[in-house]
Amino acid sequence: MFWKSLLAAGVLASVAAQPLPVKKVTPNVSVVRGPVNGVLIQRNGETLAVYGDPRAEPAKVQQVLFTHHRRDVAWAGRRLVEQGSKAVAPEAEKALFSEVGQFWESYRTGRFHDYANQSSRILAQPIPLSRTVRGGDTINWQGLAVQVVETPGYTRGAVSYLVEIDGRRIACTGDLIYGRGQLLDLFSLQDAIPQVKEDGYHGWAARAGDVVQSLRKVAQWKPDILVPARGPVIHDPGQAIGALISRLQAVFVSHFAIDALRWYRGDKKIRAMAARVLGPTPVQWMPLAENVREKLPEWIVPITNSRLLVSRTGAAFLVDCGNRKVVQEVERLRREKVIKQLDGIYITHYHDDHTDMAQAMADEFRCPVYSCREMRDILEHPEAYRMPCLTPNAIHGVHVMEQGVKQRWNEFEFTYSYFPGQTIYHGGLEAKNDNGQAVFFVGDSFTPTGMDDYCLLNRNLLSPEEGFLDCLNMIKKMTGDYLLINQHVPPGFRFSPRQVDFMVETLQQRRKLLSALFPWDDPNFGVDEEWARFYPYTAEAAADGHVELKMIIRNHSASQQEFRVTPHVPAGWKTARGPIRVSVGPRQEGSVSIPITVGASGLKIVTADVAFGPWDLREWTEAMVTVK
Repeated sequence: MFWKSLLAAGVLASVAAQPLPVKKVTPNVSVVRGPVNGVLIQRNGETLAVYGDPRAEPAKVQQVLFTHHRRDVAWAGRRLVEQGSKAVAPEAEKALFSEVGQFWESYRTGRFHDYANQSSRILAQPIPLSRTVRGGDTINWQGLAVQVVETPGYTRGAVSYLVEIDGRRIACTGDLIYGRGQLLDLFSLQDAIPQVKEDGYHGWAARAGDVVQSLRKVAQWKPDILVPARGPVIHDPGQAIGALISRLQAVFVSHFAIDALRWYRGDKKIRAMAARVLGPTPVQWMPLAENVREKLPEWIVPITNSRLLVSRTGAAFLVDCGNRKVVQEVERLRREKVIKQLDGIYITHYHDDHTDMAQAMADEFRCPVYSCREMRDILEHPEAYRMPCLTPNAIHGVHVMEQGVKQRWNEFEFTYSYFPGQTIYHGGLEAKNDNGQAVFFVGDSFTPTGMDDYCLLNRNLLSPEEGFLDCLNMIKKMTGDYLLINQHVPPGFRFSPRQVDFMVETLQQRRKLLSALFPWDDPNFGVDEEWARFYPYTAEAAADGHVELKMIIRNHSASQQEFRVTPHVPAGWKTARGPIRVSVGPRQEGSVSIPITVGASGLKIVTADVAFGPWDLREWTEAMVTVK
């Protein structure tokens, strides 16, 4: 009945196969333009493919050269390999082609407390390799010498293939560049920076430095033509490479000018991080907040990265609870009669270092846990999400406090708010004492040097969608004797109006810079990895049973879009053939259900293509289903 109702409603529709355009860039080199470009080199009646052939034609291809492991690109070569073509891939990414089962088994639990923050667009099934290559290798084929150049950036171990044929120098560069000086996204570049001992969580688009160096390496070869994995063929490589480097550098100047990490790491380290992209170009960063107070009001007790509000009645109210030390200290304060009871816990954001022990604390003191509405589901069902720094410890029965709601608690007035700063799943809490003192708990959204947006996977959205600009406008309206409190920052602080304006202006300019950097119609598609996501991200089902997943899509476009979702399930499973169509209004979320009949036991990966407007993104998102 479900399938019939979908068909009757016109939700499921088949798409007639449209022939993909084939363009000859030299007499013996053709490019099949599709969701992924297929570069077909003809020689002595034989064919060599780079990336694959998006038409999946059965014509014999001797070898397929993969530039990187990402499944949203590698799918274009899979069928050719299954038909007998020999697969060649970077040695540095060998395991991500041939040992993907190990990755997913590890990722099932490893995604909790994850501070590496790498893309999970890994192959759902392995592609067997005939050969791996490194920079400096040469692939000799039919009298041609294909040079291999290491070009890390979009992925850690990516390579480019350089070939001179028909008097033209052609570089196949994977996702290193898109069109005339653009990049598909920034979130794929999040990574650690070993040179300065920085982890992946704090490495904002860290591989942009690799992108710049790789682009310069390709430019030194003086190619006539660049054929990226996606997007148009580039006939003016020098101009395109120069434009991309300039745009990346402008974005990095904007980021580091108001980077909160400077407070934690110091000027020397931040300069070293910035220099990887900017070279000697100085960053004109915002001066330190002008009002930094080491002494907090006496009614605030710091406990690691939590804060305990203590009323003159002896009652207490806790902001965040991320580790066992918080529980132990609050228990000690109760034993020593510093406090009588704990009346509640407020969670500023979902990260594990703010939530890990919240339910244990609530159970111990039999008190409620509060949050904004936008955060309740991720607190109650963390396993349903793929986000950085997740805790596996769900919080039960979260009490939602709506935007602007006020609550009287002894001599304090609390005002609750949605505060989408460090992450889209974030709230704020103002506590105003009757004596006139006031503090605003900003979670991890600000430090005295600026904004905590150093992990792109946290989903920091640009205006006009909810994000830091809303937070700054909220701060701008605050008056009187107040302090901003980030529990990782010992002192309270306050920005001057001039500093708030500087951050607002920087954000507004950053949107323009990112609009030029990305090919999307709205730059939020290039900073929000989870704009299309399965819900739940992990699910369980009985063998030969059923599971229902949702595809949730956030349309960042300024106009309504029809999204076409095509699910892919393991062999022996059944689901909609697709595409399943869902219309989503401008800057809104929409969803569609995907019922699946599962097969044999084990951990399996479900993926989905997502298409809209000019975009056709294959195997773009995934869910993990464990069949027992």
